[in-house]
Amino acid sequence: MHIFDAQITAIIPATPSIHVLRLAIPDPAFRFLPGQWVEFIIEVDGATHTSGYSITTSPIHEGGIELAIRASARHPVARWVHERARVGDPVRISQGQGPFVYLPEMSDNVVLIGGGVGVTPLLSIFRHVRDAQLPTRVHLLYSVSDSREILFRDEIEAATHAHDNLHASITVTQPDPNWHGLTGRVDPLKLHALDVPDDTLYYLCGPKGMVEDLSTLLHDLGVPMSRIIFEKWW
Repeated sequence: MHIFDAQITAIIPATPSIHVLRLAIPDPAFRFLPGQWVEFIIEVDGATHTSGYSITTSPIHEGGIELAIRASARHPVARWVHERARVGDPVRISQGQGPFVYLPEMSDNVVLIGGGVGVTPLLSIFRHVRDAQLPTRVHLLYSVSDSREILFRDEIEAATHAHDNLHASITVTQPDPNWHGLTGRVDPLKLHALDVPDDTLYYLCGPKGMVEDLSTLLHDLGVPMSRIIFEKWW
């Protein structure tokens, strides 16, 4: 596996629990496809720690990527990112990995269903369709427990207003006095409201129970399993 040198160029507190890292990758040989993940490798007190994180950016932008990393006291990489990482720190990453990808020839209609931080690879696909000006019709259905944890909310809303082929529905699953949009988990009503054609591809990423329940639900609604693509990171 090819490993690339990278450097942190920005650390952005994007939500109360998620930091976004911008990484510069000078080697032009680095490649990834929309939806893929990388091994993120750090050295802490003489020990090497590695964790996989989905890329949130589009491959149309060369020379760097973004990762969105949720805080975790038990996870050494996430803890380092939130407590010790600084702009300028060197890190290493792998080439883009995994079959959870979208290419324009796969379908003209895509539904991206994400739960919590599981939205990260879906954001890469969403941004790629926007940035590459693809004609693909994309519906992002994004579920979070707390409205403060909506990642890139302003950017998502701006993209849907600026591009007729991009759509987003965000639902908050827990009581939240600051939220006045959709509530509750992704269910048949929310799926039917998307009004998408039969050739639609469905991408699912989130907690294990959510992905398993939604794959069963979609299949029960008549979506062939061949048109349901999972990202399993548990």
